[in-house]
Amino acid sequence: MFDLSFIRITYLQIVLNALRKHYGITTQQIGIPDSLMNEPMALVPFNDFMAWLEKIAALSGDPAYMLKLAPDLCFSQMGSLGEWYLSSPDLALAVRRINYGVSCLHSGATYHGEQSGKIMKWSYDSPYARQQARCLDSLRVATMMIKALRHYMGNDYSPLKVQISSALTGNSLADRQQAEKWFGCAIEWNAPMTKVWIDLSILRHGSERAFSISRPMMVSNLQLDDLLNIPQPNDSAKIMFELVNYSRHYGVPNIEFVAEKLGFSKQQLQRRLHHFGWTFSNITQYVICNLAIQYMQAGKPIDEISKLLGYTHPQSFTKAFQRQRGLTPKQYQQRLLERSRETISLNL
Repeated sequence: MFDLSFIRITYLQIVLNALRKHYGITTQQIGIPDSLMNEPMALVPFNDFMAWLEKIAALSGDPAYMLKLAPDLCFSQMGSLGEWYLSSPDLALAVRRINYGVSCLHSGATYHGEQSGKIMKWSYDSPYARQQARCLDSLRVATMMIKALRHYMGNDYSPLKVQISSALTGNSLADRQQAEKWFGCAIEWNAPMTKVWIDLSILRHGSERAFSISRPMMVSNLQLDDLLNIPQPNDSAKIMFELVNYSRHYGVPNIEFVAEKLGFSKQQLQRRLHHFGWTFSNITQYVICNLAIQYMQAGKPIDEISKLLGYTHPQSFTKAFQRQRGLTPKQYQQRLLERSRETISLNL
């Protein structure tokens, strides 16, 4: 009953860092809360990301700004997770890893390869992308695909062709030439989806840059929880959880904010929640309680958790948590510590 796509802040951080570098545009100017930026695995409704891309075009005065950011848009800029995408011993394995691995960063989108004779078309599509932002998003992903290819094939590598969804506003000759210079090939604008055409032989034979040694990626239980928690479109329960979670970065969660993100009126959302046997109040309490436990597991003190969850007074947080779990936050945190010590003792 709910249909929404999400994308992680860590996947967007690459663009945001490049914006500051090239245009001096800050997240505050775009309207992104600092608290959201402090949680790299936080999920953002893809529609909001589309709105941010369009706002950046207005702030920069450059509808083709994504081309200027291109040299800095690379998976390796995402830290250890991004390095994992490019740590495969050859290009074919890296492409496959990116295709299935990005599903943990962006829901409702497809990354896949299409073979046509001796050509492989590395493809991306998101049915949730729209208008001007669709072209900017297409350029973003095509650029990251090219940077992954050049990681293995060298900085001079150029694909056979690139297809970009939609076209830049104005789509001036200068912008088209700039894009062709960056990608090193002909570009088809207004394509149905993003595609990078490459000779199939480079997947079969690899390159001399392959087989580089990389550090193994160590992931804790909490990090794995964060990575796998992305809801797929139409997963109504998880979508509601993440919308409430997202809304707290803009103040105390309220039904009007969540309804607007879903394209509903307050009354429409209430009726749909009733269909599932839910109320917005109960969902909010459930979400806040679960987030509190995650913060406890991360070692945050109770007073800080209370503030992170939007409570002005810690006592209000304590009462809300106790209604859900039957223990105060401090009692629950103490129980977590005791269980942790027991686990360490057993392992020893």
